[in-house]
Amino acid sequence: MAVPFSSVVPDRPGKTSFWTTARAAGKYDMKETASSSTQPQTVGVGSLDNVRSVFWQAYRHLFPPHSLAAQTPNGSVVISWSIMDEPNARYPYAAPVMLRFDQALVEAMWKADARQRVRIAEKHEATLREGLRGYDPFARFPNARVVNIG
Repeated sequence: MAVPFSSVVPDRPGKTSFWTTARAAGKYDMKETASSSTQPQTVGVGSLDNVRSVFWQAYRHLFPPHSLAAQTPNGSVVISWSIMDEPNARYPYAAPVMLRFDQALVEAMWKADARQRVRIAEKHEATLREGLRGYDPFARFPNARVVNIG
């Protein structure tokens, strides 16, 4: 007997992985409304909003070409990639890198035009490079490397 997909997903927020594929809408999901608000749209887990996608495009060259970036509900971006083909790998994915953004920086990015957003993101690349110093994607205990941007 086949089990429906929605019954397999836990009904508690925070208990599912952001790497999980699409799931049925639950009681904790935000309602989608068509409003004329100037505020940014809510983003589903895994996709990047307009601001975070600019950061990802600006920093993508620091990671392997097959890296994936996902936005968490709190606005952070988690980056990881498959390392199954690596001889030193104990796990299928690299220890994740989490980018946390200062709220003032995010607000400045939302107010900026496209060219300004790129310049702002590039200006903070040195912070990310410093935060990645000593990072080991093959760590025996793969804890996320958290880097605060802004």
